[in-house]
Amino acid sequence: MEESNSKYRVCFIDYIWYVAEEWSKREHDNLNGGALLFFCWLFVILIPVVIPLAFHYLGWSIAFAVGIPLCFLPDLFCKLRYTAGRCTALSEYYRGMKHIGRRLIRIILIAIALTVADFALMFHFGFLHGPA
Repeated sequence: MEESNSKYRVCFIDYIWYVAEEWSKREHDNLNGGALLFFCWLFVILIPVVIPLAFHYLGWSIAFAVGIPLCFLPDLFCKLRYTAGRCTALSEYYRGMKHIGRRLIRIILIAIALTVADFALMFHFGFLHGPA
């Protein structure tokens, strides 16, 4: 089994996905791996960075036309990346993982910190403006 799973490389996105999937299995809630990747993508990258830059450089209509399809990117990514073979390989790789809830909270807190830092930098560099 090691030979068949060795073709998969594990990265930080896989870790985020796996922690959320295990939490969803344990607690029977709706926060699965795809949802957590979507929220991280939306609140860490798309809203604080991509959308203000697109509005600033491209204008409202083009930024809106570019922003909406980018919202669906994590869902497409998860459907293409997390096949049955990859899910099995990730289960083998993270087999002894404990404290899933703590790891999930750590991921969420890091995402919040990155979002705040993104907005602070966007204000600092003038891409976002306060009330006039």
